[in-house]
Amino acid sequence: MLTKRIIPCLDVDKGKVVKGVKFENLVIIDDPTELAQYYAENGADELVFYDITASHESRNIFTEIIKKVAATIDIPFTVGGGIRNIDDFYSVLNAGADKVSVNSAALARPELIKEAATRFGSQCVVLSMDVKKVSDGEWTLYINGGRTHVDMDPFEWAKKGEALGAGEIVVNSIDSDGVKGGFDCELMRRMSEATHLPIIASGGAGTMEHFEAVFKEGRADAGLAASVFHKKEIDLWELKRFLQNKGIPMRLDARYHRLNFDEKGLIPAIVQNEKTGQILMQGYMNEASLQKTLADGKVCFYSRSRQKLWTKGETSGNFLHVVSIYADCDHDALLIMAHPDGPTCHTGAVSCFHNPILTAPHSMLTYNVLYALQEVIKGRRENPIPGSYTNYLFDKGIDKILKKVGEESSEVIIASKNPEEQPLIDEISDLFYHLSVLMVERDVPIEAILENLKNRHRSRK
Repeated sequence: MLTKRIIPCLDVDKGKVVKGVKFENLVIIDDPTELAQYYAENGADELVFYDITASHESRNIFTEIIKKVAATIDIPFTVGGGIRNIDDFYSVLNAGADKVSVNSAALARPELIKEAATRFGSQCVVLSMDVKKVSDGEWTLYINGGRTHVDMDPFEWAKKGEALGAGEIVVNSIDSDGVKGGFDCELMRRMSEATHLPIIASGGAGTMEHFEAVFKEGRADAGLAASVFHKKEIDLWELKRFLQNKGIPMRLDARYHRLNFDEKGLIPAIVQNEKTGQILMQGYMNEASLQKTLADGKVCFYSRSRQKLWTKGETSGNFLHVVSIYADCDHDALLIMAHPDGPTCHTGAVSCFHNPILTAPHSMLTYNVLYALQEVIKGRRENPIPGSYTNYLFDKGIDKILKKVGEESSEVIIASKNPEEQPLIDEISDLFYHLSVLMVERDVPIEAILENLKNRHRSRK
């Protein structure tokens, strides 16, 4: 099965990326060059750039912006809006675009599709159409950015576009545009049945499930969206992993070409606890293990000793769930932020880095100690250690833990009467520890406490 594509769309008006609802109430989002570069580096398979008012204003497309965008990205780039003739095709392609999308001009003179396909190849010609539902099972076309109705059956127009030489079709549902209620899957399915060309579904993306639906029910070959990506409501890599796990094949290796693997095809990867900031372990990845990591959402390394891929936790069950991955400035090392299921080290320690070589006696911990403390206590509960005081408390049960919390509270009160500071610090620390044991015993995450405190702070502002 061919992989599906995820395509962010940059609707540009007067040099800025904008977004509206059903083609109205446009709001400025960002600079197109910066946004294009962000998408190219963060998982987009392709980009679409629409100069949405060029046709309506009867002016040429902004080729200078196209040149700037093309110079910053290295993924396929489609440009549309204001395309009226072959010279416009040439101008846009010469500025750096890989494909040209034509809409209003093609309806006015369908021969333009054939002329462009003959001169530049069908792969460069994208037929775009804005479609509005008339009644159940019936749709009609609009042009000029959804402003002008055309009495034309969109499915017949798709067939004609294919016969004239178009290479793919973008189908934008005006009814769904910007609403975030889901793609018009019925429209996309009907369009995929009407033509053999790849169908790019546009209009309505609001959740990751909407993409799943348009690929499965709508039979689309690509999903195009704007605001959910611009506003980072949906992360491209999370979306791709979600769809891959739903059985939809995705391209998950778009970032590999930027990484500098060594002569053995390996790159070092450091894993850090996303919550606590604690460094957990370091391993090596090759392209295959990185691809598996992206696909599964669990850290997978390449074992140099065993000469094969291995997913951390495949034996112990203590998987490392990926949150994000960063490359360093030279692209020859990776930092993986992850959530651990349990101790990372095979010894049962929370981190593989537990052998001190040099320590600063009064240095601050470089990770969030509250998170780290709870992780250590969880580790003791899940992997008991003989002689551990923490395990002693768990073995005695909730009544013993509550008794210790009460005792430590009393000792804090007594220590507060002491003119010296250290006894109070010691007793507060003991109370923190026993409260943390209680929280783990009752499965209360530290996040819940911090969120509760944050909400109290907000309410008192």
